[in-house]
Amino acid sequence: MLKFSANVSMMFTEEPDPLKRINLAKDAGFGAAEFLFVYDMDVDDLAAAYDNSGMDCSVINVAVGEGIKMGPLVAAAPGKEAAWRENVAAALPYCRAISPTAFVVPANTIPEGVDRTDARLVFMENLKYVADEMAEIGTRVIVEPLNPAIRENAMLTTSDETMDLLNEIGHPNLGLEYDAFHMHVTEGNMAETVQKYLPHIGNIQIADVPGRHEPGTGSIDYDAFLGALDKMGYSNWVACEYTPVGSTIDGLGWLRKWLEA
Repeated sequence: MLKFSANVSMMFTEEPDPLKRINLAKDAGFGAAEFLFVYDMDVDDLAAAYDNSGMDCSVINVAVGEGIKMGPLVAAAPGKEAAWRENVAAALPYCRAISPTAFVVPANTIPEGVDRTDARLVFMENLKYVADEMAEIGTRVIVEPLNPAIRENAMLTTSDETMDLLNEIGHPNLGLEYDAFHMHVTEGNMAETVQKYLPHIGNIQIADVPGRHEPGTGSIDYDAFLGALDKMGYSNWVACEYTPVGSTIDGLGWLRKWLEA
């Protein structure tokens, strides 16, 4: 049976307090919650909100910018290795306190003026570093390829490309984040790709195309895709990373169908 997580940075925003959204997600039938960015929240308050709700944390994302903020991908920026290690150090207390299923490193935009080959080499070394650091606390690191139409000049754009890089690194604590919203566009054959890389996939995120709204609002056949995930025995989180068209609850008809199946 599939299990679902809600990205409460994008969902349940009818509630202004992000920590209270965790309980709203639980009441709606989700088993876990995640945030786009946790570093502006007190780690103890965040951990308490998860503990009090009984909810799991599906993933925590690295702060991709320099100085623990959103921004260009310092993970692939020559000369910014210290900034990358600062971001990893900032993430460790959250991962210790909340025990996410995985820690996500998006293969985001290569910094302007940086050669792709040079960026790839730095990215690989930085992935080795974070994989070692997270292994010490038992957190898996997963790498997310992105659609370059949305993240211009993305470091990685397909599952095959990402797995080639991970195989080249050969670190046992590295895996794949599969974001259906991105991969539907860049590679298609979603169920086949997930089946191919199933042992390596630590989290799957979903949103419909275009618009990044809930399943059933766009061109992806989520009945077929989720059915395929269930049939193949996918056991990690299906994380909803979408912006509801209307109210979050009104857009959860697709979820209720799966919970009642």
